[in-house]
Amino acid sequence: MKKIFSRRPLTVDPAHMITLHQEAIEQLELMSTVVEASEHASDGMRDTLTRMAENHWEAYLDVLHMICMHEESFAAVMKEHGFTTHDNESVDTEQRQFFGSRLLIMALLLGLIRRHRRFAYFYSLRANPMGDYIKESVAMEREHIVGMIGMVQNMM
Repeated sequence: MKKIFSRRPLTVDPAHMITLHQEAIEQLELMSTVVEASEHASDGMRDTLTRMAENHWEAYLDVLHMICMHEESFAAVMKEHGFTTHDNESVDTEQRQFFGSRLLIMALLLGLIRRHRRFAYFYSLRANPMGDYIKESVAMEREHIVGMIGMVQNMM
């Protein structure tokens, strides 16, 4: 008799991964709100909001580091693109400047939020007959997330 579904044990806890992706979404939404507010702020307030956005980005990178620790495939894609999640020797925060358009960053943040929502959705699916499609889609999503993270990182 042929098995319809393969019952392989998962290497990650889906509920925990959903929680991590939701935390990433929350940090990105907060950062998006701050970037949008800084678009309409005056000079002094804009600097404060930019620092807040940088703090949310650092918190997002911390969550991303946790995701990479629990999901080896994601960590492999990050390493393949030469992106490290924790850079202990980062540039001093006083020397950091904002480059690029705030509208572009907001669009990239919106894209990252959508990608993380898709990951949370994929982890909520269990014993789905479209398993091969989901595996290919998740691999593509990982590549896209890392690409967008690199773009935002270059602008911050």
